[in-house]
Amino acid sequence: MELKVTTLEGKAAGSVQLSDEIFGLEPRKDIIARCVQWQLNKRQAGTHKTQGRADVWRTGKKMYKQKGTGGARHGSARVPQFRGGGRAFGPVVRSTRPTCRRRCARWRSSMPCRRRPRTAA
Repeated sequence: MELKVTTLEGKAAGSVQLSDEIFGLEPRKDIIARCVQWQLNKRQAGTHKTQGRADVWRTGKKMYKQKGTGGARHGSARVPQFRGGGRAFGPVVRSTRPTCRRRCARWRSSMPCRRRPRTAA
């Protein structure tokens, strides 16, 4: 496959012979999507964390008796609705790094996309 080379000014600067083994393949969108997702996941540190109900340093004893106070029923003081209580469903430390296999991450699947003319969608 032969492509024309142009300068930044748009003038012809020769031609380049490209291998059909690499540039003649159909691009695999699933592999490209997986590699893009892998690159985006690599950016995340995953070190965010809040204290949950079990992590808060407070007693788990019932606050006051169930009946006779005129107030609502309450159990532990660690629950999220109280000030100083734990966060319900807060962020936890986790790894968002799926591995991208070497054969998947090769540029061969995206090279055919680079040689095609860009069209306005």
